[in-house]
Amino acid sequence: MKTIYELSVIKWDIAFLKTANVKGIFLSIFLFILLTFNGVSQNLPQEMWHPAYLVLESEDTLRGNIQYDFESNLVQYSKGKKIQTFTSQNLLFFSFDCQFFERVREVYSLPFQLKGKMKVPVFFEILDEGAITLMAREYVVIENSNRFANPMYGGGGFRSREILTYDYFLLTADGTIHRFSERRRDLLPFFGSHQEIMSDYIKENRLKPDRQKDLVSIIKYYNSLVSSK
Repeated sequence: MKTIYELSVIKWDIAFLKTANVKGIFLSIFLFILLTFNGVSQNLPQEMWHPAYLVLESEDTLRGNIQYDFESNLVQYSKGKKIQTFTSQNLLFFSFDCQFFERVREVYSLPFQLKGKMKVPVFFEILDEGAITLMAREYVVIENSNRFANPMYGGGGFRSREILTYDYFLLTADGTIHRFSERRRDLLPFFGSHQEIMSDYIKENRLKPDRQKDLVSIIKYYNSLVSSK
């Protein structure tokens, strides 16, 4: 299930749009400019190069810069003038200093069934590890909109934007990867005998499982409960 982030600058999910922020623009001249011109877009993390450490399927290690793509499960590796491409089938793990989010991110290649196919290695980012490991796959959605169209400016008004979005997965102790629906009622059964405690924690802190920052907090708290016993 897609989690789409709108115009936020949150340090954990830090979702950005490649569009101008129109919030608070009331003057018609600004609206006219918005409808007429495409603003300069900010690179998404997939379009940037990041310092990284890679472990290959052969267990060899590499250090250099990478670009990644979760949708195609590809990593481009650069060191000097040489560029190599690795797939999720010949990479075990990579860790990189994300220049977009300004934090270190860790990604594993794990067998999973995508779109009715047989299980193949795909990339999962680890957001929290413990009794339940929270993982994510990142991709970009292109949204077209004409909601700001105004007849006084000659119609049109269509614009497109690229939105960073995620699918979430829960890796349980038996080694099963579960796709998470981002609904609270589907999350609680994973907590077993701690369901009541976790339900109270979510309510008291007004956490929403469809927001990455909140979901990370929920899983971290559960893992701390389990590890303390």
